[in-house]
Amino acid sequence: MSAFTELDDEVREELGVILTDVFSSVLKEEAIITNNQLPVGPMTVSRLAIHDFSDETAEEYAVIEVRVGVSLARVMAARMMSISSPGPNDLIDSIAEISNIAGGNVKTLLCHHARLSLPSAEIVDDEQFAAAEPTDGSTYVRAIVLGHVVQLAIHPQAPVAGLLWPPENSDATLEPTS
Repeated sequence: MSAFTELDDEVREELGVILTDVFSSVLKEEAIITNNQLPVGPMTVSRLAIHDFSDETAEEYAVIEVRVGVSLARVMAARMMSISSPGPNDLIDSIAEISNIAGGNVKTLLCHHARLSLPSAEIVDDEQFAAAEPTDGSTYVRAIVLGHVVQLAIHPQAPVAGLLWPPENSDATLEPTS
């Protein structure tokens, strides 16, 4: 059984803590868990993958996805980059950074020995969201921050094509000997 398919209520609760902590610390605003739906309309979306390579006979992946409405993404980018009028690339950079922070925390929660891909972010126009729980083994948590709903989702065994991976370094490369 994969660490990515055993997403019980305890893991979901920890995901909620990760989501609220990341947004609270980055935006310096309170974030609280909610069951509210994501808004319909333009969203900033960032995906990255966790690769569990502990079992060499099985390639285990999970995709972490963070979704934020464009209006909140503008606030995030403005605060994170100290600029008054963030452009589309700034929105993409800010959601990618948020997902990278959240992704590192999710990786630590689920699978210490895994690799984390680089984030891939985009702005998606007029995206619609289903109200029901996903049936593909995915799980998500939502929070409200500054009056906007944000989402952190984990999709076990989701496609990872198109995601980039940082180069692998051995411990010997990272720790010089004297």
